Amino acid sequence: MNNTASPPDVLQTAGNMLECHDFRDRHKPELLELTGISQHGRATMSGLNDYDYQTLSQLTTGDTHNLQQLRTLTKCGIPNEVLEHFKHIKCHCIMGLFPEIGRAWLTIDSDIYIWTYEQARDVAYYDGLSHLILSAGLIKPKAGVLINDVKYLLLLTTPIEVIVLGVTFEEQKDSRCTTASSTRMQLLNKPLFVLGTDNISINVIEGTKDGRIFLGGRDGCLYEIDYHSESSWFGKRCKKINHSQGLVSYIVPSFLKVFSEVDPIEKIVIDNGRNLLYVLTEKSSIEAWHIGTNFTSVRRLGKITQNDIASQAVSLIKTVDPSIFKSVKAICPLSADNSNFLHLVAVTQCGVRLYFSTTRLNVQQQPLNCGTDSFGVLHPNNMLPMLQGDMETPRGIYLLHVRLPPGYTPNATTNKPKNVHAAYHSEGTMLMVTTQQQEQDLLWSVSSAPFTNFTYLVESTALEGLDGIVWSVAEVKDPIMDNTTSLLYNARTPRRIVLLTNQGTHIVELLKAAHILQQLLLACKGPHHEAVKMFFQTQNEREACVTALLLATSEQLRGSDIALWATQAFMLYGGEPCYQHFMNSTNRNLHNSTLGTNTLMPGRERMPPMYMSTPMPNSSNIGVMSGQYNQPISPISAAQSAQQQQQHSMPSNENSSIIYSAKHDGLFLYVSRMLRSVWQSHCVDENLCSKLTINDCTMLLSELRSLRCFLDKHSVHDISATRRLPYESHLGRPSPMMMTNAQMPLNEHRNLTEQAQIEEKRSLSALNQFIKHACEVMSLWSILIDHQFQLLCQQLSPEHQKMLRCCTFRDLLIARSEVCAFLIIALINLYLKDKADVTEVSDNLRQLCPNLYRHEDEVTYKATEILMSAKNCKSAAEKQQKLSTTLQMCLDAAPTLPLHSICQQFISVDFYEGVVELSATCASKMDPEEIGIHYYNNNEPAEDREGYTCFVTRMNYYKEVQLMLDYAYHTVRNSKTDRDQSRLFQLNCEATQDHHDMENKSKQIIKKITTQALRMKDPLIHVTIYEWLLSHEMNSELLELVEPSLGEFLRRSVSRNPENVKLIDLLWKYYEKNGHHHQAAQILDNLAMTRSENISLDVRIDYLVRAVMCMRNETVGSSVTNGIFLKELEDKLEIARVQKAVLGAMGSILNTNPAARQAIKDLNMALYDITQLYQNFADPFDLWECQLSILNCSNHNDPLLIESVWGNIINSAVDGPGSAQERSIKLFTKIELLVREFGESGPCFPFAFLIRELEIKACQLQLPEGTVPEKLFAMKLDIELLLEYYSRMISMNERIWANEGNEWHLIQSAIRVVTLLADNSQAIWYRSKRRILGKAQDIVAACLNICYQKPDTNRLQHSLKELQCRLQRQLG
Repeated sequence: MNNTASPPDVLQTAGNMLECHDFRDRHKPELLELTGISQHGRATMSGLNDYDYQTLSQLTTGDTHNLQQLRTLTKCGIPNEVLEHFKHIKCHCIMGLFPEIGRAWLTIDSDIYIWTYEQARDVAYYDGLSHLILSAGLIKPKAGVLINDVKYLLLLTTPIEVIVLGVTFEEQKDSRCTTASSTRMQLLNKPLFVLGTDNISINVIEGTKDGRIFLGGRDGCLYEIDYHSESSWFGKRCKKINHSQGLVSYIVPSFLKVFSEVDPIEKIVIDNGRNLLYVLTEKSSIEAWHIGTNFTSVRRLGKITQNDIASQAVSLIKTVDPSIFKSVKAICPLSADNSNFLHLVAVTQCGVRLYFSTTRLNVQQQPLNCGTDSFGVLHPNNMLPMLQGDMETPRGIYLLHVRLPPGYTPNATTNKPKNVHAAYHSEGTMLMVTTQQQEQDLLWSVSSAPFTNFTYLVESTALEGLDGIVWSVAEVKDPIMDNTTSLLYNARTPRRIVLLTNQGTHIVELLKAAHILQQLLLACKGPHHEAVKMFFQTQNEREACVTALLLATSEQLRGSDIALWATQAFMLYGGEPCYQHFMNSTNRNLHNSTLGTNTLMPGRERMPPMYMSTPMPNSSNIGVMSGQYNQPISPISAAQSAQQQQQHSMPSNENSSIIYSAKHDGLFLYVSRMLRSVWQSHCVDENLCSKLTINDCTMLLSELRSLRCFLDKHSVHDISATRRLPYESHLGRPSPMMMTNAQMPLNEHRNLTEQAQIEEKRSLSALNQFIKHACEVMSLWSILIDHQFQLLCQQLSPEHQKMLRCCTFRDLLIARSEVCAFLIIALINLYLKDKADVTEVSDNLRQLCPNLYRHEDEVTYKATEILMSAKNCKSAAEKQQKLSTTLQMCLDAAPTLPLHSICQQFISVDFYEGVVELSATCASKMDPEEIGIHYYNNNEPAEDREGYTCFVTRMNYYKEVQLMLDYAYHTVRNSKTDRDQSRLFQLNCEATQDHHDMENKSKQIIKKITTQALRMKDPLIHVTIYEWLLSHEMNSELLELVEPSLGEFLRRSVSRNPENVKLIDLLWKYYEKNGHHHQAAQILDNLAMTRSENISLDVRIDYLVRAVMCMRNETVGSSVTNGIFLKELEDKLEIARVQKAVLGAMGSILNTNPAARQAIKDLNMALYDITQLYQNFADPFDLWECQLSILNCSNHNDPLLIESVWGNIINSAVDGPGSAQERSIKLFTKIELLVREFGESGPCFPFAFLIRELEIKACQLQLPEGTVPEKLFAMKLDIELLLEYYSRMISMNERIWANEGNEWHLIQSAIRVVTLLADNSQAIWYRSKRRILGKAQDIVAACLNICYQKPDTNRLQHSLKELQCRLQRQLG
């Protein structure tokens, strides 16, 4: 078995070809065209020319094979028990048939006897009447009116009443689900309804399929019985309605009605499809009624009398005796299958057939012109209104065609029918019963069935003698044919007609083309005979190939010689493909093996020109007919036919360049007819019930499988192989194609032929795949119907239900494979939901639908079943065993499994390791050569497309692991959180503890999955784990991993995203954790120096600190390179700290300087060198402290610049708002801070300059005397230097103090300095004490000298002398 699924484009190709052939087949000429009505736009007649009636022998080379179109099947007499009652007959006896139940009936006076006519048994009778039975009828009751046991109503009429009896059966259906024709019939003793006849004899009883009852009375009126289940307020339960008499009839006095002419109704026939009813009266008048849906909508369309009929017929043909058009003896409705536009055929006593329509013929026609449809098929554009469809409202009854019976042609070999008294029409065959001699009738069969492909009406005639006088004719109901729409079954199965005579029943078969070919093959003992070849030629090769396929694929003939011979004939005479330009204009529209109009059959060469009889298509329409059906128009000359075909050429299929063989077209036509009944039908109705019954599905499936068996046995190569020249050469005449291409080079001819064969093989291959796919789809549909189809559909999602409602069987067979998929899922889920074993249905699906339900699907649902049972296992060991078994099944079926579905089921049972292993196995099997791994290890080169494809494939499989991790991360936590929210009454501490527990559980599951995944050798699954941990910011868990692949992953990630700080941060932490301190320091250095808005200055400093720490680790080593790198890091760290100070200073001026905001952003974005900090930030923004820090950091020795900066610092502190005291506090606070930072820095701390500037500011601010010395002394500066610098300033004796308003300010500060020294002399180191105290005495002496020179200095002198004495004591 070939388990390869058919590609959608192949199925689409086959579907398009099928639709093309189906369109052509459905639009072939029907009865309206065959009779010439549509071409001429008026009523026509036929039957006078020899080619109107032919014999079956003309289908072959002669009449030696004695072909039959009518065959007697059985004869059966009247049961003896019924015959016994003839002895007691008094005055009246009538007979008839109830074909609905397969029974015949006979009335003897007031009793009725009913029996099965095929076996003459099961006799039932009813003798509950006291009056003479005039007529009987069997009607199917209305739905819902009577109990279900009553299957039919038996109506019996007497002169005074109508009795309605109930008919029941012991069994409703037999083993084949057919109707109860073989079961025992019973009549209810008590009548259901009894109606009075108002003294009107009822001659005819007829019913519709929906249970309406019509009666025909001797008064010529049409009655209807309206019955209900219960009586209503406004009427009785059952009543009789007269449709022929309106309100006017009640006004007319009754005595006037006596003088009106009465024309009793003799026959009623009903066309159920069109809701039409026809009445035939004793005087050969015909009435047409539209019966609508109930008795209120019944209306009479019209009436045509015998004289009107004769007059109209004579106007059509005046060369025959007008009397043959009178005395109509039978009427037969024509169904839509017989004709869309002709509705009724009537038969006269002389066998003339009169065709009527209920729509008026539009005689105002313009000249016909042709148009082309989407398939390239030509059609007349100005068809009659009735040609546009059968939707026109019936308006009357109109005679459109008169067909003379056999015997009126010039060379007639049969007698004319006489005394016709009964007729029956079925599928193009008219049966007429004539009385040739007393007590013996003759059956005439006039049939067009063997001549289906002619463009005019051709019929053959057969006669069959009968044993008695025919009372009734009816068709034997085929229970299968009545319940199916299969065209192939109809083509294989002959119609059976039962004729009831006074001697019993006579059943005949109406044979069809398949049976004629079967007779021919048997007579010729195989296909290798001239008669079989001629049959293919005459029937049209495409149709003949379909006929041969009917026999070759028949289940009844399987393995027989007939099937073998039919197959051989199909192969031999099916023609060959060719290109259209191979063929000349004469035969362009014909298959290469189809004869043109100049090669007519024997016996048809001398056909006279048409001057009457069947009107042929006019010049603009002939091309349509001949082009579509490849059938020569018999009365038209070859030259005219060739010219018209050239003007109206039509491709034989959708590909205009190639003309496929008849075998090819026959196969497609065969399949199109097979699927026609379901092709455009919706799969389900609005209630989601299947529109295809189980019987239809079974029959369609049987036909598909038979054809599939045929195609499997005979391959596409066998069907399309060229074994011979076109068969015209076998018939002794040259091939038109060979004559046309006589000058073509042999090689070119051969190449074109081979190309045509290749195209045909491709098309046949597509058909073969389509048939296999259709077998699987219909097998699936059959299984679904067996499993409560509606219930299955109700399990689908609303979107799937909507899709199913919109889906046709065409969509299902060609494009909607997803519909099959979700229907299978619904079926399996139904079993799983009921906890039933899926093994049986799974095996059934695998056997019947191997491509729709693959091995991996079977494994999937079996795994689902085991996992569902494992979920309910209480034993841990048993559960683990089931999980292991499931995993092994899936591993064996990988990688074609629905991985996501199975992994989700694994997760639902906490089988996390199964997800990891299954994903890895699928990836390994899809990439067995590890091309994707090589691509990754080779740094993913862009030019390696194959490697990239394999890499993506593997990563797609590993997405299931990520989904599992997502489940563990979110679902496990949220499940508990949801429960917490439902228990609001719990204490908050308990809820918090539960949350922590679930979070820990989630982390444990993630760790378990991670560990399992990292055991795999595939580095790509490692990458999957790392990516997931990164995306969920689980950096600590990521760094706990010690896999070498993590470092490679981080390095690649950083190289792809060099600006991603988080990745870089992870990388140095990974290096540090794994002992690679030097690499970590380098990364940290790079991080610190990276220009990015995402890294703040504090973080950069932290990076540098960590880098320094890494480099100072003992594992780094003491190489020169490492030492230099460490020194660089330390320098960068020092500068970074200066930059931090600049940043802090910028923040303080943010409100006063708008430019500071951008400066802050820039300072955070990158690290700058010392020069950039000074030039770009400290100097432009007057950040004096920062300038000082920069000068100190850079060891810049520029005293003037440094003193300028210090001066600006002091000025900025003093120049601000506030009192002198406040400003002094601000000043000395800042000086104290700066002293702490720069007091030991050397050049950046100009002590002498600082003392002088502070004293000047103190003088200006008029601070208390000694403020500066006190503050400086509190800063614990070097007292010796302090004394030295004060000594220098005193010795300079500057005028600045006097200018500032206090000439003695410096003297006062010096006194305070010495005083502080004296007060704290014990803290001075004893070795320096004498030297320091000596300097203090020098200062005191210098101050005294100055005071001696100035007036008003007594107080200062006293203080100095007192201090001098104190110092002396301390020195002593």
